[in-house]
Amino acid sequence: MTDQAPSVGRDLKDKAIGLAGSSSDAIKDQASEFVDAAKDVASQATDKLRQTVDGQKNAGAEYVGSLAETIRRAAREFDGDLPIAGTYIRKAAAQVEGVADTIRTGNFNDLVRGAQSFARRQPAALLGMAVLAGFGVVRFLKSSAETSEGGGSGLSDGNTLARNSASQSNADNRGYRDEFTN
Repeated sequence: MTDQAPSVGRDLKDKAIGLAGSSSDAIKDQASEFVDAAKDVASQATDKLRQTVDGQKNAGAEYVGSLAETIRRAAREFDGDLPIAGTYIRKAAAQVEGVADTIRTGNFNDLVRGAQSFARRQPAALLGMAVLAGFGVVRFLKSSAETSEGGGSGLSDGNTLARNSASQSNADNRGYRDEFTN
């Protein structure tokens, strides 16, 4: 019996090693299948995200393009009174249109890097374009609102507005001066 015990022990040990090896292989196979499934899910999610981003990118490019057209219309509003402002506003519109094209054709990281680079190189130009574009948009929106209201606000006649402002200013100044001369 003592001779059988080591033999039975070795048999049990060999079976345990075989079982452990087959369990290890099964776990490795399952882990490999899990990794493959996770890669497939990640790939599908990446594709879906890319499609969504492309859709949003195109919508954003269209919005920025329409903003450039709005800025151009505002520039035309300035042409009569301040032609130099109209020129600068048109330059800003061209820059905005360039941004729209970059959005359409490029990737978002390139766009952000380009905007940051321009802002670092030309901060005054960026600020000036933003201010002029803002004035232009406000003027355009104001004139659009007057047109849609039929010009009933009284702002459509610049001469009337200037005369009213001047007479009000003169009346205010006379009252102010009268206080010191009496």
